[in-house]
Amino acid sequence: MVGGLPKVRWATWIPHGSWKDVWIGDYDYKYLFMPKWPYCRKDTTDRLPPFFAVNEPLPILLAAIMGLQHALAMTGGIVLGPIIVASTNPNINITQYLTSVALMACGIGTFFHVVRFKLPFTRYYYGTGIVSVLGITTTQIVVGLNSISNLQAQGYSWNDAYGKFLGTNMVCSFATTLISFLPPRVLRKLFPTWIAGLTVFLVGVTLIGVAGISDWGGGCSLLNSTTGLPQNCTGNGQVELPFGSREYLGLGGLAFLFIILLETFGSPFARNSAIILAWLMAYAVAAIVKKDGKPYVDMGPVKAAPAGTFFWVHTFNIGIYPGAILPFIIGYWADAATAVGDITATEEASGIEQIGPRHDERIQGCLLADGFNCFLASCATSPPVNVFAQNNGIIAFTLCASRMAGVATAVWLFLFGVLGKIGAFFANTPTCVIGGITTFLFGSIAISGIKVLMNEGIDRRRRFIATVACSLGIGVTINPGWATDNLWVATSTMPSGVRAVRDSVILVLETGYVFGWLVAMVLNLVVPFETGDPMERVRAARKAKGLVVPLSEEEGRAIEENQIHNPKMGFEGDSAYPTPVVVPIDGSGVPTNQAGLGAVPANADYPGASYPPVQAHMA
Repeated sequence: MVGGLPKVRWATWIPHGSWKDVWIGDYDYKYLFMPKWPYCRKDTTDRLPPFFAVNEPLPILLAAIMGLQHALAMTGGIVLGPIIVASTNPNINITQYLTSVALMACGIGTFFHVVRFKLPFTRYYYGTGIVSVLGITTTQIVVGLNSISNLQAQGYSWNDAYGKFLGTNMVCSFATTLISFLPPRVLRKLFPTWIAGLTVFLVGVTLIGVAGISDWGGGCSLLNSTTGLPQNCTGNGQVELPFGSREYLGLGGLAFLFIILLETFGSPFARNSAIILAWLMAYAVAAIVKKDGKPYVDMGPVKAAPAGTFFWVHTFNIGIYPGAILPFIIGYWADAATAVGDITATEEASGIEQIGPRHDERIQGCLLADGFNCFLASCATSPPVNVFAQNNGIIAFTLCASRMAGVATAVWLFLFGVLGKIGAFFANTPTCVIGGITTFLFGSIAISGIKVLMNEGIDRRRRFIATVACSLGIGVTINPGWATDNLWVATSTMPSGVRAVRDSVILVLETGYVFGWLVAMVLNLVVPFETGDPMERVRAARKAKGLVVPLSEEEGRAIEENQIHNPKMGFEGDSAYPTPVVVPIDGSGVPTNQAGLGAVPANADYPGASYPPVQAHMA
């Protein structure tokens, strides 16, 4: 068995037959590239493409196209990580290099995730064995930004600060590797999925403020901290305007608008690649327009960039920043809990089981690979990586879950990184355009966290914990100086050990998602669970007073299942449960009484409706 699936030889991944079968096949390529007009009500009966299972071979052209879709969908999120980390570094060559190595690291990690292998002499696996594509972990980007800023404030150069960022990640990445050997039930107990969803939401909110809207406005602070006057923003070619200038807002808004238009009118290929296509379209507009004869895009760095690059072209002095260890470990644990949901979503889109031993094997293989891939990425001078769920929509759109497409994705990502001009091209994007893209992308991260939270269900206890965690997490994101400016002031005489503890505490308190996660985990341990169903207590109290008793979920389902055969099916012999009847509603949604349905009792809360009005159909 490989990855909990029947063993597949590489030869079976390549289609056999005629030249056409091997290279092109009979796939309906028109489906991928045909735009749509969503406002036409004409009923279309276009044939959906065939479904390709996890171990099904693909024609080479189709595998390349499917892999390109996955790669394009991920490229935007991948290159944003290193661009944001290097935003405080004036050397554009470093930004170009980090962009390239991030793409290469994600390509290599994706390959091993998709291929998957069993560790010798053990029952453990490395990788998922499905189309799991890696991206730059956003949780560590937030901590990385704060860590590098703190180290620069202490007198370190950007290169040395980034070296400590890499070294700390090398150590902390084993937090994920170690928990991959825990039984799934223990893992779920230690790291509840709903708290992971809450954490992902806070990550998205934090990034929108730190690197989304702020970049959209030009990429600098509103006021100069020294003079108190508006300052001009750099990073937009040769144009330097005050923060929030209409030119910056217009270019960023154009990128944002392109995403909406592609999602509304685009073909499946365009919708799957909306982020990167909108990026390129806004980039093209920025390269054409000028402000007082000055361009928003200076192509000089792109022309000067090497045609090819590789790991370790630039090196950094590796070190450890003790103050960032705890926040990084929290980030890795949050990533691990989120990865469980990502892999489950990929399994669902791929049409394979989402429970049972095979599912547990994929989760274990994912966590082990994610942890070790982060270590290897840091060794290769790339920001840390982890599994993303952005490509699940592509699997659902194209009905292609073949691992051959995943291997093609890895090849595309690696090629994007090796070609140095591509990294330089992305690194040269105007900051305001990046802001328009990141605002949408980080907003989608926040919404995905809400989805995870809601999928797990939210009762009164969880709602209370989420309220406290979000209040503090969002609060320190809006005003990070709340508990950092004067809570524990660093002095030149402070011992190094105390300084490390102080830096760790301050970094936790000023990083919204870390603070929120920590509060949620503590409250989850101390807040008692509720006994019984609160809704059942409400129903019992209303029944005792002879008031209208809302139907339970089970009773509602029973009525829905039986109302076709017996629309007046009720609960005979229980006067507290009036017989429900079908209530017709007109086109405006207002309940109406119609002849032929029998007597409809009055209801003071819903005049003219049945009692209680729980079943309805359109009149």
